Amino acid sequence: MLRALSLFVVGMCANVLVALPAFAQSPAEVTLTRIDCGTGATPTDVGQRFTDTFAYKDLKLTFTFSCYLIKHGNDYMVWDTGFAPGTSPNAPTVGIVDRLKELKVAPDQVKYVGISHFHGDHTGQLAPFTNATLLIGKADWDGIIAPTPMQGANAAGFKSWISENRKVEPLTGDKDVFGDGSVIVLRMPGHTPGHSSLLLRLKDMGRCCSPATWSTSARTMTAAGCRTSTSTVPRRSPRSSA
Repeated sequence: MLRALSLFVVGMCANVLVALPAFAQSPAEVTLTRIDCGTGATPTDVGQRFTDTFAYKDLKLTFTFSCYLIKHGNDYMVWDTGFAPGTSPNAPTVGIVDRLKELKVAPDQVKYVGISHFHGDHTGQLAPFTNATLLIGKADWDGIIAPTPMQGANAAGFKSWISENRKVEPLTGDKDVFGDGSVIVLRMPGHTPGHSSLLLRLKDMGRCCSPATWSTSARTMTAAGCRTSTSTVPRRSPRSSA
């Protein structure tokens, strides 16, 4: 009887050990690359736009318009697409497709395109991402596809998405993009009705938020308690297994 019990216990342990790899898979590697998607033509008076207590008197900064490439394992996500070259004095001289090419990434490899909000400085280069699912706040999406688009919405930037019936996921809450907590779209209405920000968990950096709101500098998001990427192509933030 004792021998039979011992064999039973050994057998159970073997089953547990065999099953362990299914529950102990290594998390996907995550990297973040900032892409230049525009620069303010003139400095912005921070006190007039970003404080109701006049805390930044006489402070003027030249803001940048950033896009981001997130690599999660073998999958790619783009966050915001900025101005298209030649469309604005603030637009970049090199488009996002060429910047991605520098990183050896083609637009059709991108699985998700996340949009912080529907303004033109964040949505000017959507068209090339033909295979991607668009992640956008539902209230912003509704404002784009309305018979009369909502004021401020860059409906023209989404023209190919609408006419070609591309994949769209209108978000009503937060979205764990890859299901492991490493890349999360956060619902942050205010600047626009469907505004979102992106939260990443990167090794050696902790939580990292996209400075999406009002195309602001990293300084503002740092003040809000988020670490931000200030790297430029082709430099990358530290890699993560978190």
